[in-house]
Amino acid sequence: SGYLCEFSNLEIKGVLLDEIMKNPEAVKKITDYLISFETKSLRDTKNILSQVSLKEAAAFVEENSHPRLWKLLAESALEQLDFSIAELAFVKCNDYHGIQFVKRLQVIDDNMKKRAEIAAYFTKIDEAEQIYKEIDRRDLALELRKKMGDYAKVVTLLEQGFGSDQQLKEAYNHLGEMYADKKKWKKATQFFTQANNYQMLVECHYRTEDYEALKKMVTVVPEDAQLLEAMAKKFQSVGMSESAMECYLKMKDIKKAIDCSVLLNNWNDAVELAEKEGYPIEGILARYAGHLLEKNKKMEAIELYRKANKNTESAKLLAKIA
Repeated sequence: SGYLCEFSNLEIKGVLLDEIMKNPEAVKKITDYLISFETKSLRDTKNILSQVSLKEAAAFVEENSHPRLWKLLAESALEQLDFSIAELAFVKCNDYHGIQFVKRLQVIDDNMKKRAEIAAYFTKIDEAEQIYKEIDRRDLALELRKKMGDYAKVVTLLEQGFGSDQQLKEAYNHLGEMYADKKKWKKATQFFTQANNYQMLVECHYRTEDYEALKKMVTVVPEDAQLLEAMAKKFQSVGMSESAMECYLKMKDIKKAIDCSVLLNNWNDAVELAEKEGYPIEGILARYAGHLLEKNKKMEAIELYRKANKNTESAKLLAKIA
């Protein structure tokens, strides 16, 4: 025997409290100690629906009116494609969405399509998909899977040749975004690669610290300034000066390439690029000289001051050494 804990929707739920109290530490799943019973009207309605006509069942439910019973009648009527009784039952249980669903079914001219829609309504998605396949409407099966957000199944259908390459690309993107939202970056990488989604691939490689893969992407991404700059900043954040410079050069921004090298103390590349591109070099050399002085590399600093036409600074430094 159990203790009553809930009565709702014509069902009684009880809990085996005595069993729990015998050994509370042994309880792993509380659901194992819950019991439920259907009321007589609910049991009778289920039996009647399987034995008599819908009209007789409707008369019985009218006498024992309850939203749960009307819902059962509506579902049974839908399965038998009796839309007048289904609509009546949905009205009785104040199910607005059910009423609208019946109205949509009534304008469909194919009974198999109606059955597929009804199966989907009861969340029997596999059954609905199979019906659509049987009537050679794989496009509707595809739309159904999209509506359910089941993009793994969408990809399966599209890979079987039922759809366009663009649709397949979109499905891969949806799967990639799903795994990215769950922080499963490696799995997301797989689908973003298939979708050629360079922007998200950059993010995935950065998150997984796969900098070699990120470096390889510099040569394959299109000349998209926004994407290249995002990549450059990611390289810069981990001290990869050469790769960051490569991104800035691909987007033809010489100043940012030089600034990046200077910021990361990659002075040789900064000076070399400035000389090659005819960029004003004196300021860079002067800053480089200051950096060398901090490292106590005075002779190298003197040579740089000379190249930067800072003869006074060069002479002063020579005098100090002398």
